[in-house]
Amino acid sequence: MKSKFILILFGTYFFSCQSNVSTWIEVAEFPISQEAVITVKLTDSVILAPESIFIMNDQLWIFQPKKKILFDVFDITDYKYLFSIGQKGQGPDDFNFPIGQTIQAGSDYFTILDWNVMKTIELQSGPSLHTVKSQKIFDQHVVNGFIRLNDSLFCSFADCFMNTNSDFEYQMKNIDYNSDFKFSLYPENLARKKFEQDVRCQVFYKYLVANPEKKKFAAFYSNYKFFRIYSYNRVLEKEILVTIPPKQISEVENYDERELFYSLPCATEHYIYAYCYSNKEIQVWDWDGNPIIVYKLDEDYYLYTVSENHKKMYLLSSDEDDLNKIFVFDLSHIN
Repeated sequence: MKSKFILILFGTYFFSCQSNVSTWIEVAEFPISQEAVITVKLTDSVILAPESIFIMNDQLWIFQPKKKILFDVFDITDYKYLFSIGQKGQGPDDFNFPIGQTIQAGSDYFTILDWNVMKTIELQSGPSLHTVKSQKIFDQHVVNGFIRLNDSLFCSFADCFMNTNSDFEYQMKNIDYNSDFKFSLYPENLARKKFEQDVRCQVFYKYLVANPEKKKFAAFYSNYKFFRIYSYNRVLEKEILVTIPPKQISEVENYDERELFYSLPCATEHYIYAYCYSNKEIQVWDWDGNPIIVYKLDEDYYLYTVSENHKKMYLLSSDEDDLNKIFVFDLSHIN
């Protein structure tokens, strides 16, 4: 169904205390809403407890930290299981405490935060994984919200869950100049009351995704239908509030009662793909904060990735009956 989306700019004092009138946008609907036609692809039953799915070497890689061998690899066209690779250990090419949410993949490599060390991993003949670079970016023992922006620029949450109290959401580090900045106030205008320290971190928890080509990153909030887009020079470019029901309840600090919205997004040079739990849908946005299309799903999915070359999205379910399945649908907005 096609309809015109509504953008409402607010210049009231209510939002101006936290948000610039030129950055704030409210989205009431998407220009295109489409039911995703899901195809189920059966695989060898090696998918047990996935934490991430990504594309590298034009293959589907599934990261499963609870298994002895961490990565299971599948053909991206016929979904045939190819091999498993990578293990925990103390060797130079092993993993100690790899964090799946921090995986960012290139065509023939990926980066991952292994405890508090960022590793750049390449696939070599054999096949085998080789650590080509290890870098400790931030001084903290635990790094929350970590994301690699490019080879020298990195971002993470500032002070969250560290028993410290900062008014800023993020810290950014440039390792070329050894410079460290804290920036961006919390969007406290979203909540009905003020929160402090770790409770504030939980209420305003978000997932970061980067676009090195456009030198931007976006933050999608778990407990609000809200996201922000920043430039790499720490300028807040857009703040998008999605007003499509359902909305968050007032007792957002109560974990058992709060509504969950966004999970970890997936990004390409031109689009951001954001799964919204409450509506069972994939929202597609451009990097200027414009809504493009929403794909309606038939059930909940746990993880997903996208290939614009193949014009497909690949999803995994957390249901025990679906552990030998990869779910696929075509992306109609890709020409």
